[in-house]
Amino acid sequence: MPAAKRTKKNTEEKPNMEEFEGLSVEEAFKRVDDVISAMQEDDISLEDSFRRYKEGMDLLKVAGAMIDKVEKEALKISEDGELEIFEDEE
Repeated sequence: MPAAKRTKKNTEEKPNMEEFEGLSVEEAFKRVDDVISAMQEDDISLEDSFRRYKEGMDLLKVAGAMIDKVEKEALKISEDGELEIFEDEE
């Protein structure tokens, strides 16, 4: 009988945006630094380490989304010197 194959499910969850609402990119990265510092403590439990890891990853996703939004809204200068809103050509 063939061995059962494991399939990798997409378990990536979207972060709870309400938890991070109102954060700036700088504040999100500061919180990531705080998470990293906490994870480096000698007395952190495995459960707390996993919880903080998830929080850090969620913060990075949120910060990345904010950066993407700003990039899409960035202004560009056209050939005639006018400012135009950058439009994603996807």
